[in-house]
This record gives sequence, C-alpha cells and structure tokens, in this order.
Amino acid sequence: MLDHNDWRESLRHQGVMTEVWLAATAFQHEDSTPGVSVPVTVEGSSRVTCAHDLLDLRSADVPYIRDTTKLRSHIRKLNDAITTAGDPAQVDPEVAVTVRCERLPALLLVGFEPHDGTTADFGVAVKSLVALRHVDSPKPWGEAAENEALADAVVDEIERRKLITGAKAEWLRGALSPDQAKAAGFNDDPAVRAAAIVRLFAERDQSIHAAVRVAITGQSTRKNITTKLLLDVASSLVMRSVSEEDSRKRERMRKYLKSAFPGELAKDWEATFRGTKELAGAALEEVGKGEPDVATRELAARSAYPLVINGQLTGDRGTKNNDQPDRRHPGEVIDRMRSTRHGVHQLKQTLLDSAAGRRTRKVDETGQILQNDDGRDILVTDADLRRTFPPAGEGPSPTPAPRNAAEDLGNALHDLATSIQAVEGAVKAVEAVRADDGTRAIDSLGADRGDCEAWRNILQDVLFKLPVWQQRSIQRHGIITEDSYELDVDLDDEVDEEPDDEFGDQPADGDTCPQDNVA
Repeated sequence: MLDHNDWRESLRHQGVMTEVWLAATAFQHEDSTPGVSVPVTVEGSSRVTCAHDLLDLRSADVPYIRDTTKLRSHIRKLNDAITTAGDPAQVDPEVAVTVRCERLPALLLVGFEPHDGTTADFGVAVKSLVALRHVDSPKPWGEAAENEALADAVVDEIERRKLITGAKAEWLRGALSPDQAKAAGFNDDPAVRAAAIVRLFAERDQSIHAAVRVAITGQSTRKNITTKLLLDVASSLVMRSVSEEDSRKRERMRKYLKSAFPGELAKDWEATFRGTKELAGAALEEVGKGEPDVATRELAARSAYPLVINGQLTGDRGTKNNDQPDRRHPGEVIDRMRSTRHGVHQLKQTLLDSAAGRRTRKVDETGQILQNDDGRDILVTDADLRRTFPPAGEGPSPTPAPRNAAEDLGNALHDLATSIQAVEGAVKAVEAVRADDGTRAIDSLGADRGDCEAWRNILQDVLFKLPVWQQRSIQRHGIITEDSYELDVDLDDEVDEEPDDEFGDQPADGDTCPQDNVA
C-alpha cells in the first residue's frame, strides 16, 4: 500500500481531508481468539494505512486495541500539549502530526435498498459503489485548472492572514478592471500587475512563504514547493489579464508564459509602481557597474508579459516546419537580456510599446528604434531576440556583411566562441573513449607530454586575456567597480517544455509594419 499509493507527506501536513467509506466487518478466527466487529475502509484504505504508519501503528493490530483508559489518557495528553502551546503555530511538529492523524472524516455505510426483483446483497452493493470511484472515476483537472485553483488558494490564504489588503487581493486575482484598479490606487498596466504577482509568489519573507506553503499543501498532495511550481502557479494569475480568445492560442500563451519568468526572480527584489523610464534607468546603472540586480529583475518580470502575449518571444515550438535551433526557455532569453545594456534598452522599449498598445519595436545598443530603408519601424521577433542575445559563451551574433571594425570584431569573437565550444566537445569525446575494462582510456594511457604542454600554454594565454577583454568592455559600456568582473548571467535550469506548434500570427523575421498601433 505504501509503495504504490503513499499519502504520508500530505497527511503529515494536513491530515485526511476527504471522508473515507466504512462498513461494519466481522472478523472470526479459526483459533480460540474471540471474534471482533469493527468499521473497515471499503474506500480510503490507502489514507488510513498511511495515517496508521505516521502514528506508528500496525493496521492489523487496530481491531484488537480495547484499552479505552489508555486511549483517553493519550487524547488528554494531546489536548494538554495543544492548550499549553497556546498558539497553534507553536505546537510541537510531531504532536501536530499525531493530532492530524488521530481523527478523520468518514461515511459509515449501514445498508442499501435493492431495486425490485434484484438479489444483490450488501457486499455487492458496496463493491459497485467503490467501483464508481475507481473504475469510472471523475476526469482529473488539467494543469491549467489545477494552477488556477492553487493560485486563488494562495491569495486567499495571504489575505486571510492580513498580509495584504482585500483591495490588493482583488487586484492580484484579476477581479478589477483597469479603471477600478486605478481608482483603488493600483497600476492598470498588466505588466506591472504581472511583476507584483511573481514577486508575491516568489517572496522569501517567512510569513508570506508559510502562507503559500499552507495554501498549496491544503489544495494538493505536492511534497516540495519549488521555485518552478511557484512561478507556474503565478503565471495562471497573470493570464487573467489576457482577454478570452481562441482556446488553442490561449493555451500556447499560458504554456510559454509560465517559462518566461527567469529563476533569478526567486532572489531578492521588489515589485514597485515606478515608471518604465525610471526603472530602466536604474537597471542601466546596475548593468553599467557590472552588477545586474534588483532593478533588472523587476524589469525582466514586467517585460515577460508583453513579449509572450504579443507572440514576440515563444517557448520551444518543436522541429516540425520550424527553424528554431535555440531551445532556451523565454525566461532564459530575458535573463540574458537584462544583463546587457542593449538588452535593458530592448526591455524598456517593450514596456513602452506595450503601454501604447503596439508590438515591440527593435532598438539598437543605444536604445534608438531601428527602421528599414523605407522608414518603417522593425518589429522584434522571437528569432531576432535569440540571435541578438545568444546564450553566454556563444559570442556576438555574426554579421553577414560587416561594415566596420566593431562588426568584424563581433564575427571574430563569434568564431572564437564556436572554437571554444568545439574544444569542450573534443575534450568530452576524449573522455568518452573506454578501455576494455570500462574505465576511461585517457585516465590510464594519458596523452603525449609535448602535446599537453603546448595545449596548456595556449589555453593559459587565452585565460590571461579574457579578464582583460572583459575589463575593457566594462570600461567602454559602464563604470568599473571592484566586483565588476563577473556578470550575473546564471540561466534558469527548469526542465524542457514539450514541443508545441508555432505561435499563430507571428511576423516572420525582419517583417515590418506601418506606424499604426497594433493591438
């Protein structure tokens, strides 16, 4: 029972929440042991077995426990422990687990009325009733519906504990129209609301975190409250700002959005109501010092919403009829963007264009909007963002026809990145060669001494130059500080999404549009 249907972690935190079904059962023995009649679970045996295990009881012994005096004494001690603690939160954890498992809701089946002419007995009727639960069981909720329920439960619990006001809870739930939100003192921009939701769910404050844990464990059997789970649940609330439309397209939006918030957002930052230009200015200061921090995280949290909802940054769309060699999640691309000046300018433009009701336009490294030869603004696309802000280590995106020294240098650095990655792959290939006994051949046979010496000298020379080049870049693009030699560009390590088809109505790479606003 415990191997195949283990509810112990859930019961430890919340006890049995739904009633078990009991039927009176008589046990008769072939030896001289007197018979006993006790209620036995006909549905819910897994929950009862797990509760018994947490109480350090053997289920087979329970029918023969008849010492009522000992039972009353045990209950009295539990009550005294609760009374002495005063605050339920101060009760000893093991005592709390015992209290949760000592009692459980139940329905006692006492009989049935057969249809006219049928001969089924009580046992057959009980088996039929249980079969309705396990054979033709209700359809499970999908992930979207489950996350919606969990999200509401979290906001309800935080409000119940008076950690947020009722008005803010309504705003977070998406129950206020833009005009109502503004009248209540909240921002009517859905991107600002998205950042506030993400910050609340990823909050490290213990009072908030405890409320989140209680809400999620109270609505599900999840054992671990991970950052990925919290951001997934938060995204379901964020989606309530999106108008109802084609169900397939909405599902793609939901799927991409939940992977659009970088894991960096679990670190310290604050969701403020400051304007986009002020926020971007603070983010540029952080990047200029080589220390992307709280402002860049808030900028990333806000920008994820319009980029995904407008279809300009998507998740993995699979390989069928699609050229998408970059398999990063949207959150990884955004996290890369927030660590560079060019990326901060692009995120800023994303928010400004979204507030104006239009799709994001492409900007250069100084934040100027780029235009085609005919004077039309260039729209940002998923492929373009991934090329412009490649993963750390791939170097600048190559320029087909370089026109100046900067573009020539970018192409050379791209070639260097490709070569370094090739070296990494070659080292892995060397280590993959196995001897007859299964061990790595390089560990026993080694490599030529002269070759290794030459390779080491080359690599040491490169390693000496890299920090110098990095310093020159910081001098060129920002202010040097003592700690400015390492940029915080850790990427989110969530598991891959399953492939999906292409996001509909997305312009091809390089498409443009007139100056008219695009909804």
